[in-house]
Amino acid sequence: MATNKKKIFVTQTLSPGARALLTQRDDIELVEFSNLISAKDFESLLKSHAPVHGVALGATAFGETELEAAKDMKVVTRIGVGYDAVDVPALSRRKVPLMVAGSANSPSVAEAALFMMLTLAKRAQELHACVKDGKWADRLGMLPFDLYGKTVLVIGFGRIGSRIAKRCLAMEMNVQVYDPYKGAADIKAAGCEPVTDLDAALPHADFVTIHCPKTPETIGLFDAARIGRMKPKAYLINTARGGIVKEAAL
Repeated sequence: MATNKKKIFVTQTLSPGARALLTQRDDIELVEFSNLISAKDFESLLKSHAPVHGVALGATAFGETELEAAKDMKVVTRIGVGYDAVDVPALSRRKVPLMVAGSANSPSVAEAALFMMLTLAKRAQELHACVKDGKWADRLGMLPFDLYGKTVLVIGFGRIGSRIAKRCLAMEMNVQVYDPYKGAADIKAAGCEPVTDLDAALPHADFVTIHCPKTPETIGLFDAARIGRMKPKAYLINTARGGIVKEAAL
């Protein structure tokens, strides 16, 4: 029997609130899939439910193969901001729009980056182990330090980068920002110091925190040479995409 319902694929990581908005509608049929589904299984699932009209992606890649399997895709969305796993040219050829979640997770990521800084500065893992193992006296050999007065270099000053900058300023850190697409006036207005030469700034930073998108321009941005410019005891925090840092160089 023919139906006017639109079939929407959603990853299992979609929030209950978002799922409720969809299930309340009588013109939508939801199909859930695992966020860690393999490319082969995802293609098979799309084919078995075709035509599929919309998809809300988590970490799953999406491109020409998936579009062909879906047969009648109308819109692709990502539960997040990055879309490096989506073949945008393939969508454009079929005039399928791509939407992202904008600033939805920006505070969470900024807080996560600050959490990592505090965890490292306060030696949380090591001191927790001292308490757990009954070796509290050993703490004198691993004393924590303050974020106060330390220099943090923020890479990228978008939704997340600007938020981590605010949080670092609240910790009374010296905040430097490297973002070739942001005007110096905007960075200064936020109370931060603009940096135009990344290589020159790296040797002075106690923390480097990455908040730029993964693009052809930023892939491998932190290679062995750049990491080698950092202080021996500096920390590199990456809450952006993995490909921005050459992992082997670490």
